[in-house]
Amino acid sequence: MSISKYDSSNIKILNKKIILRLIHRRNPISRNDIARLTGLKASSVTRLVNEMISEGHILEAGVIESESPGRKKISLRINPEYRISLLFDVGVTYSTVALGYYDGSVRVVESFRTPRNYVDFFKLVQNYFNNLSLRYNHSLVLLSIPGMVDTDNGIIINAPNLGWRDVRIKNYLDLEVPIIADNEANLSVLAEKYYSKALINMSNLVFILVREGVGTGLMIDGKLYRGKFFSAGEFGHMTVDISSDELCHCGKTGCWELYSSIRYALRRARRELNFHEEDFNKLKTMPEAKFILLDMASNIAEGIVNIINAVNPEAVILGGEISDMPAYFYQRLISIVRKKALKPASTKVVVIPSIFKNVSSNLIGASICAIEYIIDNI
Repeated sequence: MSISKYDSSNIKILNKKIILRLIHRRNPISRNDIARLTGLKASSVTRLVNEMISEGHILEAGVIESESPGRKKISLRINPEYRISLLFDVGVTYSTVALGYYDGSVRVVESFRTPRNYVDFFKLVQNYFNNLSLRYNHSLVLLSIPGMVDTDNGIIINAPNLGWRDVRIKNYLDLEVPIIADNEANLSVLAEKYYSKALINMSNLVFILVREGVGTGLMIDGKLYRGKFFSAGEFGHMTVDISSDELCHCGKTGCWELYSSIRYALRRARRELNFHEEDFNKLKTMPEAKFILLDMASNIAEGIVNIINAVNPEAVILGGEISDMPAYFYQRLISIVRKKALKPASTKVVVIPSIFKNVSSNLIGASICAIEYIIDNI
């Protein structure tokens, strides 16, 4: 193969990727708008778009209404059925299995109690894949993990609240499709950046995911930051009480998540309100629990202050079980951040809840991650 022919082939693939990513972002969009936004020749766009329609990536979706005279624009949209990914949101107590479509949409299938033994967990993953593959042609499997993940080698380094360490995922699954795993907070910050209009012009973000533990996803200069050994963003295990003798699942004492997770609130509620359920959603609607939730807000705020001082992000996004907390919760949290973080960051950083309410942000992020993988491997 000649160099010029090789270069031409690579340029074509690169342009297809550019067009696909643009359609994903602007879904729907016309051929003319693609040419205008990418700078590609209209003839090249037409040729590549027609090729991707024949391959199944995209569909023509009718005429775009326009007040200007001239030829009517035909809208293009992503074909959601082109690739379907099997997604798993691995929770400490319950896990969720979902389908991720090529247009970024997610459909939850069902939830199940997370086995404490990872071997048993992956047997369930295998069973779900086998059963759902009878109805869907899965292109890959993606796992959202509450802990540190070696994304290069598919290894769960440490999921402390599950007690899973050094788990090489492919050893426990017999699948003919790629298997991807990432930290749940990393996937969450990816979803927020992708869909939140408030974050369009921001490239340095922190996502704080509060569940049974506390995870943090970092985006620096528009890219996920995992660190050299995949432990970046593990702020849930920074020490906030050096005199504490309470042991965290990570093996040390005084961790931030001991005072900021839903376990903290439920433990207080059992002791002080005689509340013996495991339903945090119920607790956060109880007026008599307000003092506990305010303390939780204060504790989360103290950790955010440390993160702002260390990372200096443009925005901090709060998700997981606290994305829909009462207004008083956010008022307490934000007032502490404004008061205690170093200036000028304390007054300029944006602190907002996740935009996702019905489907968890990390599942949305898992779907996006799957789409990026598919496009990268065209």
